Amino acid sequence: MNIFLDLGTNEFQGLKEFTLKKNLNKSTIVYCYEANSYTYNNSLLEKKNIEINYKELNHFNKAIMDYNGSILFNSHHGAYENGNYNPEYTGGSNALEINPNVDPGNGVIFDIHPETVECIDITDLLKKFNDEFPDTDIFIKCDIEGSEFKVLDKLLKMETKFLKNIKEIYIEWHERFFENTDKYTEICNLKADILQKLNDLNIVYYEHH
Repeated sequence: MNIFLDLGTNEFQGLKEFTLKKNLNKSTIVYCYEANSYTYNNSLLEKKNIEINYKELNHFNKAIMDYNGSILFNSHHGAYENGNYNPEYTGGSNALEINPNVDPGNGVIFDIHPETVECIDITDLLKKFNDEFPDTDIFIKCDIEGSEFKVLDKLLKMETKFLKNIKEIYIEWHERFFENTDKYTEICNLKADILQKLNDLNIVYYEHH
């Protein structure tokens, strides 16, 4: 048995990709977290279609952060591309205080609908897995639109015993959201620290797109 932790699930695009890439199957317990309630509700039918592929598919309308409580989340219900509105473009939803209106990577203008959502401390998840599945390999996909810096920094400060079962982590980085802000250099330095800690802990890292 193994665990696949999907942070920033959207409508299961990443899970489907990794199901093929990592041969996820009936021996895999999947935990999915998607904070955008609009996207989450749109994905419920698809969950019914794919959950039979796994031992368990747990799907939550919650944000993963570095603390427990609630957070103001910038949910996207679509986006404007070259002047045309695309209601299916819900990527980029984020929990950032800077709240970028435009993705500097492609110029897409987000249709932002703020909402308050529950958030869960990443370390609580790892402690839960350590208690319930002490000898289970853990694979993580992290695509949380800029919150990866806080979340991974908190994660990698845990005691080694809680990290020992993490075998691979796939990260999509979003430092571009901090460009032209006074936090950009800090964010780039934090990314370098996170990568060094992953290397020190022998956790295999891949950049995810």
